[in-house]
This record gives sequence, structure tokens and C-alpha cells, in this order.
Amino acid sequence: MAKRFSFKKFIGKLVLTILGLLVVCIMLYPITVPILSSLVRGQVLVSTPEEAAKFGLSLEHYIQAVTNPQFVSATITSVIVAVMNIILSILIITPAAYAFSRFKFFGKDTILVLYLIFSQVGGGFGIAAVIALYVFLLRLNALGVPLIGNPFILPVIYTATAVPFQTWLIKNYFDSMPRSLDEAAFMDGANWRQIIFKVILPASKAAMIIIAMFAFMGAWGEFILASFLRVQTLAAYIYQTASGQTIYWSDFAARTILFAIPIIIIYALAQKYIGEAMRYGSGKF
Repeated sequence: MAKRFSFKKFIGKLVLTILGLLVVCIMLYPITVPILSSLVRGQVLVSTPEEAAKFGLSLEHYIQAVTNPQFVSATITSVIVAVMNIILSILIITPAAYAFSRFKFFGKDTILVLYLIFSQVGGGFGIAAVIALYVFLLRLNALGVPLIGNPFILPVIYTATAVPFQTWLIKNYFDSMPRSLDEAAFMDGANWRQIIFKVILPASKAAMIIIAMFAFMGAWGEFILASFLRVQTLAAYIYQTASGQTIYWSDFAARTILFAIPIIIIYALAQKYIGEAMRYGSGKF
């Protein structure tokens, strides 16, 4: 029996489709502006394809960016900082999350609650913490510890700030893993370091990818501390080019597009693992 045409349902679907397209257009507009501005000749901000066509299209701003020694140097610094942050995060967060998942010790619940509170704190308290950290680092630098201009201090700070939230997340992921893995390795004579890094870590690919992804994004996109410590990461360099009296908008737009490409690629490649880790990790909050 053929279904009867429902005018109300048709109107409802049409309205929802129009609203959906409107939301998509609103979300794409902030992306369209820098893309068009980075492709036009000259140094202008454009918001429509017609404006871009009037000035003419060119890749000159991208070529200028990738051949600029400062841009290349800042990119290399950001890659080094991000890779070091990934390594430190895995080496510190994995054992911490495993300990919270498998062992019982005095103050465990209190520390977990504090971790949860610290992972949600932001706003004015977060700004005050950054200022206090900056003053502390300045005093250490005055005492002879070379911190200002030292890129290797950044991964340490980034990892420390990531510990509360990611320990919670990965701890809950480890809770879902069978204890038989640990027990079998322990019976075979493995010590705790071998169990964590040779048994649990390889079996937790999704969790490790989440740690690596968050660590990379945190190091790649942060520019406040990097600017304070006078370390010219790519984010700090791009921020500096947009904070002067004269701003070359098309060059700035090209740099921001190049800056965003690694994050887009990582999200695209890690999408499957993100869903798996979040599903296990958020199940016991």
C-alpha cells in the first residue's frame, strides 16, 4: 500500500534542511574568509568569491610563508616541542593512569577528585596560574636556571597541565581492560615497567593515540606561555605577526591555513581511535 503524501512532514523536512544549510554556512564562513584572503593578490581581507576574483588569485602568500626563514624556524621549533610533549605525556600519564586503575593506596580518591577539579578549572583562576607560573620561571631564570628562551621547558609545562584530565581519561580506559593481561605477564616474570610499557601500552593503541593527539594539539596551538618565555614557536610567531601596527592580512591568512593543516590531518587520521577511547574513557565518569 502506497504511503500518503504528508504536506506537514514535507514542510518540516524542508524547514530542517534549510536550517541545517544555514548552520553549515555560518560554520564555514570563518573558514572561507581566511582561505579567500590567503589566495588573493595583495594584502586584503575578502569575504566573498566575487571580491577575491576582483583582486585575482595567486599562491604567492603560501610560497612566501614556506620560504620565510622565520616561519621555517618556528615550524621546526613547534615540531620539536610537540614531539617532546608527546613523549613526556606518554611516559608520565600512562604509568599514572595505570596506578590509579590497578592499585589501591592512601589518598587515591582524594587525588582523583582534585585531578577532576583541576581539569575543569579555567577562567580567571587559569589566568592567575599562568601569571604565577611566569613569575616563578622568571625568578628561577634570575637564579641562573636558563628558562627564558629555552624551548625545552615548554613540553614540561604542557605535560604538567595535561596530567589531570588525561590521567582521568586513560585511567577509565584502563579500567575497561581485562586484568588477565597484567596477571599473565606477571606470572611470566615481567616487572611493573615491562607490564606497563610492553603489555598494557601496545594493547591500548586508542588511548595512546588520544594522549599523543592531545599532547600535539596542546603544544602546537599554545602561544601565551611560548610568548612569555620568548620561544618562537609557530603559534607564537603567527600571533606576533598579527599584533603589530601594520598587519599583512593575506600573509597572515596563509600562515594560519598552513598552521591548521597538521591539526586537520591528525583529526582525520585519528577519528576512529578518538571514538573508541572516548567511549571507554567516559563510561565511568
